[in-house]
Amino acid sequence: MPRMYQKAWEAKGRRVAVHVDDAEACEVKSTKLVGTRGPYYRRIRPQGEQSDDTEDSLSRIESKASFSLRQLVAGQPLELERKGIVAQLLAVQIVRGPAFFQQREEIIRPPLEAAMADNFKPQGLASVGGDVNVARRKAIAAELDPTTRFLTMLAYARKIASVLGLMRWQILRFDAPVLAYSDHPVVLWPLEIEASQPLQRQSLGPVETLEIRVPIAPDAAILMNWLDLSDAVGIQMPASAAAELNAFTISQAEKEWMHQPGSEPEVGKGVFKPLSRLIDSSYGKQTVVGSTRHALAAQFFKRVQGRKFVNDVEVLVEMGAASTQSAA
Repeated sequence: MPRMYQKAWEAKGRRVAVHVDDAEACEVKSTKLVGTRGPYYRRIRPQGEQSDDTEDSLSRIESKASFSLRQLVAGQPLELERKGIVAQLLAVQIVRGPAFFQQREEIIRPPLEAAMADNFKPQGLASVGGDVNVARRKAIAAELDPTTRFLTMLAYARKIASVLGLMRWQILRFDAPVLAYSDHPVVLWPLEIEASQPLQRQSLGPVETLEIRVPIAPDAAILMNWLDLSDAVGIQMPASAAAELNAFTISQAEKEWMHQPGSEPEVGKGVFKPLSRLIDSSYGKQTVVGSTRHALAAQFFKRVQGRKFVNDVEVLVEMGAASTQSAA
C-alpha cells in the first residue's frame, strides 16, 4: 500500500488509524508501517543475486501517479493524461496483493497437474527422462517462480489499466471525512451479481464487472461503470453511500483497514446493490450489454489477451469522440 495513496488520510506525523483483522479497536500508526510486507516482491536472478526490481517498477508507477491523484482529490477535472496515469496506479493496486497470486495459482495448477505426455514439448519431456510427473512438477514450479509471477502481475496490470481507462469515471464527494480504505482498496463488483452482502473474495476480472469503486480521500471516491456518458467530477453523495462503500472496502481487506484519526467511519451492514444505482436508477447488467464503453473494453482485452506486453493505455474521457486515445 503506497504512502502516496494514504497521504489524503494522514494526520499529524503522517499517521492514520489502523484496524487489524477486523478488530473494533484501532491504533494510530505512521503510514510507513501500514500496508507493508517487507521484501514481498524480491526475486532471485538467474545468476543467484537478489533483486528488488519489481518493487522499483511499482515505485516508479506510484511516483508518476502521485501528482495526478492529488489533483483528483483536490477537485481537478478528469483529463486524458490524468485519468490514464491514475488508471495505471489503480490497476496495480488490484493485482499487487496475495489475492491475485492465489487466484492465478488456482487457475494454472489444475490443468498442469492433469497434463499428459503429449501436452509437453518433446525436448522438454526428454530433459526429464520422459517422466510426466516430473515434467508436471517442473512446469508448475516455473509458473510459480517469483520472476514469472511478478512479470505476469505487471503485464496484467497494464491490460487492466486500459479497461479502467475505458470505463466512465465519476468522482464522488462527501460532506465529511467518512471514508475508510484498506490494504485492498479497489473493489470490483461482478457483473452477474445484482445485490450482495459485502464481498470478501477480491474479484480480478475488470471486463466482467458491473462497477468498480475505490476511495481516494476521506471525503472522495472514484466510481467506475459502463454508462455511455462523459466522465464527471464533484457528484455529491449521501452519508449512507459512504457506509455502503466502507462495508465493501473493509470486507475485502486482507489484514488491515484504515481511516483518518478521529471518529470511526460508519460501516454498513446487510445486502446492498451497486452504488451506480444512485447515479442512474436503471443501471444494471442490461446497461452493460448495450454499452459502447464496455464493447470497446471487451474488444481491447480480446486483442491483447495473448500478448505479454502492452505499451499504451487506452483512455476514453469524453463520449462522442471519434476514437479512444492512448496515455503513456
